[in-house]
Amino acid sequence: MYDQHHEEFRFLVTGSGRLELFKKGGDSLLGRYFSVPLLPLSVGELSGKLTKFTEFKQGLENPPDASSEQRSQYEQLFHYSGFPEPFTRGATDFYQLWSTERKTLLLREDIRDASAIREISLLEHLAHLIPERIGSPLSVNALREAVGVAFETIRDWLLLLEQFFYLFRLTPFTGHLTRTLRKEVKAYLIDWVEIEDEGRRFENFVAVHLLKAVRLWQAMGEANLGLHFIRDKEKREVDFVVTERNRPVCVIECKTTDTELAPSLDYFQHQLRAPVAIQLVHKSGISQKRQLQGMTQWIISADRWLALLP
Repeated sequence: MYDQHHEEFRFLVTGSGRLELFKKGGDSLLGRYFSVPLLPLSVGELSGKLTKFTEFKQGLENPPDASSEQRSQYEQLFHYSGFPEPFTRGATDFYQLWSTERKTLLLREDIRDASAIREISLLEHLAHLIPERIGSPLSVNALREAVGVAFETIRDWLLLLEQFFYLFRLTPFTGHLTRTLRKEVKAYLIDWVEIEDEGRRFENFVAVHLLKAVRLWQAMGEANLGLHFIRDKEKREVDFVVTERNRPVCVIECKTTDTELAPSLDYFQHQLRAPVAIQLVHKSGISQKRQLQGMTQWIISADRWLALLP
């Protein structure tokens, strides 16, 4: 169809996570198509904006104010996810039914049909263990012991869950720092509402927004970006680092209510010489800014700051 009619039509192909697997076989079609990730709705998308990366960097100095409609959309996203059906319904009972069906279809049909996994019940057990480990370094050995399978099996199953958009993993950023962790990763869910703890859900909520923005900017060819976290051997940690060509653009920490700047955020901003540090707060009406030594620090409500992202 494309070879015969590409001058007459523009093609948009969508589908499940299986497309990620199918891309690995057959013709490469290099230069004939471009892949753009389709991730859940976000605060910026609901406001109708498609912020470019250059606009994002400019907005870091002065994020736009949040409207009452934007706060309402933020709350609805936080409680009902960014998937269109439960988001538009805005009902807890519908979300529960939808979430159960989604996980069943994902594990018992999509993944089963595309892989040779026989122990689907053990894979389901693994999927149920992930939400309680959000925000902490993910130990494959601990998961291996809990599920009762080999280390390599857990490793392969985590990759499958990532390819089918159940979760995604972030690697640590080291830069020129010497005492940071380099091997451990952190995992987050595409559907943050599965997480009951409010603090962990909030961190996951922000993680998906950042992932969506970074992947979109990369897919549009705007910049060579990365999304990571930082944790050192003294257990100081910053939740997220957005990098451009392996250089920090901003460091981000998530707090549910705390409006005092986290010491680890201040420490790593100075260690990395990151231009901007942001402490995102879940509650509304927070906006504090200070500048020192050519660096900017924000303590700001997430509903306002996340509008900077597409």
